[in-house]
Amino acid sequence: MKKGQSLIELLFAIAFAGITILVLFTGFVTSREGKAQESQRLLAIPLLRETQEAVRVVREKNWNTFAVNGTYHPVIVSNTWSLVSGTETINTFTRSISISDVSPFDPSTKKVIATVSWTTPYSSSVSSTTYISRYLGNATWVQTTEVDFNAGTKTDVAVANTA
Repeated sequence: MKKGQSLIELLFAIAFAGITILVLFTGFVTSREGKAQESQRLLAIPLLRETQEAVRVVREKNWNTFAVNGTYHPVIVSNTWSLVSGTETINTFTRSISISDVSPFDPSTKKVIATVSWTTPYSSSVSSTTYISRYLGNATWVQTTEVDFNAGTKTDVAVANTA
């Protein structure tokens, strides 16, 4: 063995051990932080799903009250969901619903972004973007009687009362 070879091998071993320990330590810290974030995410997802369901209920109930642009949060009023202006804080979570017009403009479609955010242990959020349109009884024009249908000017149109 040459002089100094053992010293170089020892320095390489120490450097390798130092890098390995640093990588392992970083992995443990990241894993610990990730578990805390995942725990918060698991609690936030049911709130997000509840928010999405509230949006659908309000849309089905009355399109005209639903289709107003702004930031809202869901509340239960008289055993049904309603939207109230502003955000809502539930424990460590903040949830909101942002309703806006779509582009190109369509009065029968709205863009809805539901968000649940938190600040502890680290700031983060989950959100979903949904495009909601008029639904069933929320049609803009309903002609229920022959009199409703006959109002206005018609050209080459015959009205048959089948009711």
